[in-house]
Amino acid sequence: MDALRNLVVLALLALVFGIAQAQEDLSLFTPVTGTLDSGDTDTWTFQAADGAMLSIHVRATSGDLDPVLTIRDNSNNVLFSNDDFDYPDSADALLEGLTIPGTGTYRATVSGFGETSGEYELIMLPGFADLAYQESFEDTASWQSSDGTEVIIGNNRLALIVSGAQQRTIVTDEDGDTWDDFYVHVDVPELTGAQGWQVGLTVRQQDEQNYYLYSLNDRGQWRFLVVTDDGERVIRDWSEHPAIIPGSITFSLGLLVNETGFDFFYNGQLVGRLTDDTLTDAGEVGLVAETPSALGSEVTAQFRNLTLTTPLATDYRPQQLLTGNSSVMIQELQRRQLIPPSGQMDLVVPESFVTFNRPGVNVLPLGGSETYGNFALGTTLTWEIGDPNLPGGCGLTMRTTEPNDYLLAYLDQTGTYGLSQRTGDDFEPGIFGEDLALAPDRQRLLVIANGAELLYYINGQLVGTLDSTEVAGTIGNAVVNFEANITSCQFTDTWIWTWE
Repeated sequence: MDALRNLVVLALLALVFGIAQAQEDLSLFTPVTGTLDSGDTDTWTFQAADGAMLSIHVRATSGDLDPVLTIRDNSNNVLFSNDDFDYPDSADALLEGLTIPGTGTYRATVSGFGETSGEYELIMLPGFADLAYQESFEDTASWQSSDGTEVIIGNNRLALIVSGAQQRTIVTDEDGDTWDDFYVHVDVPELTGAQGWQVGLTVRQQDEQNYYLYSLNDRGQWRFLVVTDDGERVIRDWSEHPAIIPGSITFSLGLLVNETGFDFFYNGQLVGRLTDDTLTDAGEVGLVAETPSALGSEVTAQFRNLTLTTPLATDYRPQQLLTGNSSVMIQELQRRQLIPPSGQMDLVVPESFVTFNRPGVNVLPLGGSETYGNFALGTTLTWEIGDPNLPGGCGLTMRTTEPNDYLLAYLDQTGTYGLSQRTGDDFEPGIFGEDLALAPDRQRLLVIANGAELLYYINGQLVGTLDSTEVAGTIGNAVVNFEANITSCQFTDTWIWTWE
C-alpha cells in the first residue's frame, strides 16, 4: 500500500509540475520558445491593461508545426484566435493590433493544427507586430538635444537634465529614420525635479518648430499639442485619467499614430483618443523633458527601451474581432486596420423593432434618404419567432437604391446566415453558411463596405467576404422569413460609421 501511495503522490506531483510548466509568464518584447508534440497545448499568461493595444505572433521554428494561437480571459472565454494569417505564404499565427477589453490576466495558448508538431517562438509587442526600431541606448547612440543640453547615455538609458524656467528640451536620433504610421513605446524608469515637471514624446517631427507633443505632468495629467511655424496649438489641454498616478516617477508612455488618428497610453492603458490633420508627413520621434516656470528649476528624466512597431499584416482580414458598443467597435476596426482612422459616426439608432408574418423580407428604413458608400454598419439584435421549427431571422440592408435593390445581411435562429445582393425578386449568390454557433442571449452583426469589398462578421467572427458593385445607398433593419411565420426582431445600437 505504501508503494502504491508513493506512486500516486509522484503522479500528482508530476501533474502539478506539468501544469506549472505549461502556464508560464509572457512579457512584452521577450521572445519565449516551446515544443509541441501532436495534440499538445502550451499556455502562457500575461497581464494587460484596459484598452491596451497588443500584437502576439507565433512562428514555427522546426518540424511541420502549423501553430494555432488563442487568447482567453481569466474566465476562459475565447476572445481572439488565429491560424495561418498569411496562408499559403506563411503558416504563422498572428493576432495584430488587439484591443484588451479590461485590466486583468489573460492567457495565450499555442497548439498545433491537426497532428502537426515541432518547436515555436512566441513574442508579444505593444501596438503592431513588426518591431521596426528598438533603441537600447548604448554608448554609441547618436541622440542630440535641440538646444545643446547635455545628453547622457549609458547603462541602457538616456538621461536628460534640463535647467532653467519653462525650458523644453527635445532629443532626437540624428541618424534615425522618419516614421508616419506606427506605435511608439518608451519607459521612464526614474525622474527627479521640482513640482511642475513634464515629460513626453514628439512624433512626426519635421524640425525644431514642427511636431506633435504628447506630455505628462507631475499632477497626473496628459496633454497633446501641435507646434508649427505659426506657433503652438493645444489640441487637448491638461486632462486627468484614473489610470495616471499623480506624482509617480516610474511609468511608460505609448502613442499610436495612424494617419490622422492618435491613441494615448499610460502604463499600457488607453487614456485618450484624438484626431488631427495638421502634420501628415513622416517625421522623427523625439523624447522630451520640460521644467516648470519657477526660476532655478531643474528636471532630470531617464528614458529606456524606446521601441517602434509597425503593421506586419497589411492586407490581412482578422478572423475574429472584439465586440462591444459602437465606440468600442470603431476603435477595434481602426486598430485592426479594417477602416481608416478618419471618418464620422453618421447615425446611431438606440432601438428599433420590426415584425413580419409572411414569407420574404420586411425592411424598416433608417436614416431617411441619406446614402452611404464606404461604411461600417453594426447592430445588436434579439428575436422572437412564433414557430421555432420554422426558420426566421433578422438582418441589415445596405446600399439600397430601389425598394427591391439592396444588399441583405441576415442571421436566423438555426445559425444559417448570408450576405447577398437582391435585384428585383432574385438574390444573387453571395456569402452563405449554416450551423453557426449563436451567442446565448443576443447576436451582433457587422458589415464593412470598403469600395467593392464587403466583410461580414457575426458575433465578432468573420463569416465571409464578398465583392460587390460599389454604389451608395440607404440602410435599414430587416426581418427575414423563409416561410409564413410571425417573426419579431428587436435591434439595439444600430450604427453606421462612414469615410470618403
